[in-house]
Amino acid sequence: MGKKIPFDQALQMGLKNPNDSIYTQQNKYGYRINVNHPQIKPLYDRYKRHIKAIILSDVERFQFESMIFRMIEKRKNNERDT
Repeated sequence: MGKKIPFDQALQMGLKNPNDSIYTQQNKYGYRINVNHPQIKPLYDRYKRHIKAIILSDVERFQFESMIFRMIEKRKNNERDT
């Protein structure tokens, strides 16, 4: 049988590093928005319904990300004006 490790150590080894950011970590596809983030997921699902797609192509995904970046920029400008 294998070497036993304490429960606390096993728990630490199994924990994932949570990504609380709306931005993805570097990935091989070039995506920059984390579509699984709780604030982004509803927008992503609504966009997929709008274009009648179950899975987005790369072009559609980059269009979605472009929309998100425009929304972020617009929000920054509105906050700066107030």
